[in-house]
Amino acid sequence: MQYTTLVIDDSSIQRLATTILVKNHPQLKLVGSFQNPFCGIRAVYEKKVDIVFLDILMDHVDAFELLDNIEINASIILNSTWSNFAVKAFEYGVDDFLMKPMPKKRFERAVQKAIAQIELGKKTLPPTYKLSEVMSTFK
Repeated sequence: MQYTTLVIDDSSIQRLATTILVKNHPQLKLVGSFQNPFCGIRAVYEKKVDIVFLDILMDHVDAFELLDNIEINASIILNSTWSNFAVKAFEYGVDDFLMKPMPKKRFERAVQKAIAQIELGKKTLPPTYKLSEVMSTFK
């Protein structure tokens, strides 16, 4: 089985690196890679994504602000170059936290952990919202 996966990262280099890891993983199917977090979140709902790789610090918004304002029922793997965000990431209930650059073995562990959570039924597909409802939370 393949799990639909989306990458949201404002750094083109990091987004490309994560995208390559996703594309090379036999259980993942990349359905989008976004620099703009708002476009990425819209795609989470439109494509009913299973796993989201989400950068923490992005232009105009950080991952925690997003998670405070929307419901994502996909497995979330936060990533950052700053280790001091790890504790806060887990307090938000994400499935894993990866340091950039992501070592392949650590990436693999995070993916297997996310897949295990999905298989256990702890994660479900995101509910379908009208785009206007999702975007109205971002003012």
